[in-house]
Amino acid sequence: MMWMGLVSAWGAIVVGALFAAMAALYLSWGDVNWVAMVAAALLLTGGVRTLRKMSGGLRLLAGAWGLAAGLMMMPYTSVRDVLPNENTYSVDLGLLAVLVVALPWISLAGLALTVLHQERK
Repeated sequence: MMWMGLVSAWGAIVVGALFAAMAALYLSWGDVNWVAMVAAALLLTGGVRTLRKMSGGLRLLAGAWGLAAGLMMMPYTSVRDVLPNENTYSVDLGLLAVLVVALPWISLAGLALTVLHQERK
């Protein structure tokens, strides 16, 4: 297996664990976040199947990365959050703002690594 598949699989395990932690946090608040649970399950399953070189691991991993990227880009799709308003004020969130912007790009990088991965014969 090329390095791209390994990096994508390990990244999927890390991001899947973060989705699982977010789903557990929602459960502790008394709410059920099914989307985070599904994303965590797909990322973790795809990562493990890819690392164990099982059939369909890379395809599952590509789909899971696509779902994760779509979920993390949803806040950017709202026009009211993008267009400035004269009644809004700016708050500097520092590192948190950088992480919020970086997460969709991490998912897209994982998707690209999975799709561009080529099996060695």
